[in-house]
Amino acid sequence: MMSDEEESSAPLLKVSKGRAQILLRRPEKRNRLEPADLEALMGHFDTIEKDRSVRIVTVEAKGPSWCSGYHLGALSQGEHPKFGFGEVCDALMSVRPPTVAVLNGNIHGGGTDLAIACDLRIATHGIVLGMPATKIGLQYYASGLQRFVERIGAAATKRIFLTAEVIDAEELLRVGYLTEIVEQNVLDQRLDELCDSIFELSPNALALTKKAINILAGSSPDLQQVEDNHVSSIRSADHQEAMRAIREGRPPQFLID
Repeated sequence: MMSDEEESSAPLLKVSKGRAQILLRRPEKRNRLEPADLEALMGHFDTIEKDRSVRIVTVEAKGPSWCSGYHLGALSQGEHPKFGFGEVCDALMSVRPPTVAVLNGNIHGGGTDLAIACDLRIATHGIVLGMPATKIGLQYYASGLQRFVERIGAAATKRIFLTAEVIDAEELLRVGYLTEIVEQNVLDQRLDELCDSIFELSPNALALTKKAINILAGSSPDLQQVEDNHVSSIRSADHQEAMRAIREGRPPQFLID
């Protein structure tokens, strides 16, 4: 059960005129997601699935950071959420209506997967992406890596994960991570236009086409091996050292074999 504080800042769902808006509202903490937030999001996805009036879903956020992923402090303290972060992104990817990540802030860590799990990603100029998994001794989880490779290809995925460098919006558009970039002052207008375009289409055909594209984009890799490696990295000395460093407010000191 959520505390009053958690409930007041948990992701909010608003449905109006065929559009479901999911709002991340913890700007002071870069919209990081707590264990209770993952449950709230899964509940919102279920509500959307059951509401046939919903024709489009927009995932939005308050503040200069769109989402920084799962709360590393909770991870370092051994908290185990009811749903894993990857499960939430998998569920978002499977939501029936078209989904749009409205990126008017920076995206880091698991937030990059939350965004790429959406069908479309519209960003404003100036946003950046950072993926620090290898900085904290982790191989990313299997379904997340698969999603990146399916969406933007192996080369661009390696650019993001194997360098951990901050990547700007123009480069993200070039490699296909972003669908389009707009000026901040026309973002709302562009979303209205997108909603109007989708409202003109057959809901059934949209759902079937989305499902077909997701199937066709997939392949048959050994996901279990990748996931096993992810679990192994969670237990690794590097990851344990990174979590200690976070708690102690210092850079990690990784051992070199």
